[in-house]
Amino acid sequence: MEHRLFREAAARYDLHTPPHHYQHDHRFVLEELSRLPSPARVLDVGCGTGVFLERARAAGLDALGLDAAPEMVAFAQERLGPEVVRLGRMQDLDEREAQDAIVSLCWSFNYCASLAEAGEILARFFRALRPGGLLILQTAHAANATGRLQEDSEPGPDGEPDDIRFLYRFTPEPGEEPRLIAQYVYACRSLNELVFEEHVLEAADVLRLGELARKAGFDEIRIYDNWRREPFSRSLSPFLLAVRPAR
Repeated sequence: MEHRLFREAAARYDLHTPPHHYQHDHRFVLEELSRLPSPARVLDVGCGTGVFLERARAAGLDALGLDAAPEMVAFAQERLGPEVVRLGRMQDLDEREAQDAIVSLCWSFNYCASLAEAGEILARFFRALRPGGLLILQTAHAANATGRLQEDSEPGPDGEPDDIRFLYRFTPEPGEEPRLIAQYVYACRSLNELVFEEHVLEAADVLRLGELARKAGFDEIRIYDNWRREPFSRSLSPFLLAVRPAR
């Protein structure tokens, strides 16, 4: 399924969801990556507009990006260079011991089709990592969703206060497969823009993803509620970290 937010609105994605919203998450990931031998080779899966990728490269990491949306890739390539970001799906990743770390943030991993496909992707990630390599996923956990409508506001392109409005609601969908329904409304008065979308996020259970990661061969699995490294309990957006065992 194609999403307008990642296609026709790609050039304005950072305007609607400003990079400073993720600064703590990014710092947490960079701290984890800093423990790898330098210079670590990192693949950012679902890199979007390249915000984290830019910070990773500024931190001295040999970081490259992968994204399935051509418009997102084009925007990230304009920001970082055509050699840094490539078009592709995580479902098709076919590398062998090429990466020291794989990172997938902002629920990018949940755009898989099912838990079964999530397991297949995790197996691909395992093969793509070198022994001792690190996997970091920021994934949706549907059971912790409240279904409450929330709103953020941001200055517009010219600095006008509250020019941009972002409404969002996350609702768990009943069923055997853990699934989260994400509803988004992006509006900008000065640009006369209004975008509404509903995204279905699959495999939205960090505990079951941890089990699938172990089945794929990973160990040293850690799950945190947030960037503060608090134990997982109530978070809608926890982090899962796992290591491919060293030989």
